Amino acid sequence: MSPTPWKRPCASPRPPCSSGTEGRKPSAPRAMSCKRPGRPLRSSITLLPRQETAMLRSVRKILMRTAFPRNFAVLAAALLCSAALAVSAGAEPPAVTTGLGYKPMVQELCALYAQKSGQKPVEMYNGNIGQMLEQIRAGSGASVVVSDRATLESSNVAFAEFRPLGRAVLMLAWKKGVDIRDPADLKKPEIGSIGYPDAKAAIYGKAAVAFMKGNGLYEELQPRLTMFSTVPQVFSYLVSGNLDAAFVNEALIRKQGGKIGGWMELDKGYEPLFLVAGVVRGHENDPDVKAFLDFLGSPEAKAVCVKNNLRP
Repeated sequence: MSPTPWKRPCASPRPPCSSGTEGRKPSAPRAMSCKRPGRPLRSSITLLPRQETAMLRSVRKILMRTAFPRNFAVLAAALLCSAALAVSAGAEPPAVTTGLGYKPMVQELCALYAQKSGQKPVEMYNGNIGQMLEQIRAGSGASVVVSDRATLESSNVAFAEFRPLGRAVLMLAWKKGVDIRDPADLKKPEIGSIGYPDAKAAIYGKAAVAFMKGNGLYEELQPRLTMFSTVPQVFSYLVSGNLDAAFVNEALIRKQGGKIGGWMELDKGYEPLFLVAGVVRGHENDPDVKAFLDFLGSPEAKAVCVKNNLRP
């Protein structure tokens, strides 16, 4: 009798077939897993610290340290992700923007809010208020806009509500060596250059043009007029002596008045400038936006607005 030829044993021997299965085509061998028993399944989900509550962090630690059956661990990771997204939807800090003319005041308000609440708002400053509104339309994510109410209401951005901050006034300023006692003095030959902010996008630019037209000055002064993008830009040209006179806001003058020759308040001749904090529609129910608006009504926030020359 010839010996039975030797065969290489299968890495994963199949159990003997039960009766009645002879001739059935065997199934393809199953792939072997290299995963060691008991090895914890580490989730690839990474959450920002502020998106995790204490409970979610505890659940995450359990997933990281405990050995679970694979299907259960995957399910738990998915539930953790869903819960974290739900929590984070209301955990975003308010995103606040304004034109550069009121950037110092808004920065001070945001710093005070962060000090009192422990949550620092996201701050966005990159131009005049018209430019900031266009960025909101493009999806910047700003939830609160500080500007005059008329500008916000006439813009293409939808607002849910407005929180009043105070009334602002237009100022006429002039460089050192120039003497102006009345707005009509702008017609004098020695006043060769007059600056003002963007009349379409900056609230003080709109007010300046309205004032000059209302007082019969615009047509005669037009050859001497130069329009700039923002109030700080106008003021810098005035300080450097490149402008003889300029229309600016009061906040800059009160802080840097020593660098120029003088100024006067223009309280009439244009639509009143009522500054507000406008809530972009869609953010009115955000808890952190509501908290920021409540803060703006506090005595501390009102003191900051008065300090920056807003009138009640």
